[in-house]
Amino acid sequence: MLKFFMFISLFLISCDENEDVVEDPSNSVYSQVIVSLQDSDGVSFVNSNNLDIIDEITIGIACSEILDQADCELIEGCIWHNMDDGMSHCMMDHSNHDDHHHDMGEPHDIVVDNTHGYWFTTAMMGRQVLMYSVNDNEFLASFNTNAMPALLSLDEVNSKIYVSGGNPSMGSTNIILELEYGSDNNENYFLNLIEEWDVNFLYAHGIHFDETSGEVFTVSKTNDFIAKFNPDEAQVPFINPMIASLDSSISIDWSFDVKRLMPVEISGKYPYIFVTCSAGEWNSESIHDEIPGQIQMWDMRDLTLISTYNLETYSRPWHIEISPIEDKFYVALLGGEGANGSSDAGVVCIEYAQNDTTGNMTMTKSWMTTSSQYGGFHGIDLHADCNGNYHVFSTERTGGKIYKFDAMTGEELGSLQLLDPGSSGEYRTAGIDSYIPSCDTNCNCD
Repeated sequence: MLKFFMFISLFLISCDENEDVVEDPSNSVYSQVIVSLQDSDGVSFVNSNNLDIIDEITIGIACSEILDQADCELIEGCIWHNMDDGMSHCMMDHSNHDDHHHDMGEPHDIVVDNTHGYWFTTAMMGRQVLMYSVNDNEFLASFNTNAMPALLSLDEVNSKIYVSGGNPSMGSTNIILELEYGSDNNENYFLNLIEEWDVNFLYAHGIHFDETSGEVFTVSKTNDFIAKFNPDEAQVPFINPMIASLDSSISIDWSFDVKRLMPVEISGKYPYIFVTCSAGEWNSESIHDEIPGQIQMWDMRDLTLISTYNLETYSRPWHIEISPIEDKFYVALLGGEGANGSSDAGVVCIEYAQNDTTGNMTMTKSWMTTSSQYGGFHGIDLHADCNGNYHVFSTERTGGKIYKFDAMTGEELGSLQLLDPGSSGEYRTAGIDSYIPSCDTNCNCD
């Protein structure tokens, strides 16, 4: 419940709208959203009020900065080079990579620890989780995952972070990493492994830590299974973690890549957990079917399916953000084309409640904003300002923009071009999260 009350406090006293704050781009004293620029190996810091760019940095560790041979050989794009004079060093493998990947970055997800003042990203091609300071965006620590990392979920109270897997061609994807982070008495920052949790199924991609139960949830992007585990208890296969099928009429084998519902992300608010399923066309031997994009609502206590909300077939629900103050959530819609139609990208707001007549939990669309001009929405974030208003921010998978919406009505309030589609054709933005500096009751930042 701590994070809930922290959000309420920030909701009332954060400093987005205070005209007395001097906006100096050289520091980070005002609320912002942090966005990964996946194709440019960069991260942007955007003023949440006026959508001005505050700062941009390049992430990733160059091959030349890696001193250990074993670490060097684990990084895609790096090779260990033994010279004639007996010296050796880590260097970029120019035979397989172009200059675009000189930092082996490709930042994907972004999460912010507003309690302790850190932000994190997954460097997908570098196979690393990277940790930075929110005060000056200084690099603090990294952890080599030995596989492509994808999504992140924070336990701010215990300073732990959970990491899911990316492309299965780049290492094991049945493992959820439990890391600890912080600094010692000498102000040396660390990001260390606590445990590797084997959830048994492959491509465990969506990830969520629940503050109330203390449990971690993950979904397979290909096997259509969900798992949960308690990190404070012993790891026992199929007990902790326990697993369940998202589609029990079809997906009955956790080891089989059925690829029917194609779940992407998972998030929740006790006692409910929500899963976005991108779905779409499904072919299995002689069977062809079109599965609508959907959000599944589960009881996280016993992993039972409660309700399903269907969207258009090719809406492709992607990342999801749960409101901590209302019974509603927001979903980024990737959209796209299929054999028998297409759907525009956008954002949908869905409310959940108990039906007064039946007593069953139901989900109802509050608003939906879509457009053929949107370039496939990917990440999504809910951000509160100083006046008690909150907004939804979403990033384009293609198009290189971030958009801002009114969270109550869905009205588009503005956009910002973060990457230029005309420069190289590579302009994906991905993960997004909020940094909200501490402020006093008069909305003056420290």
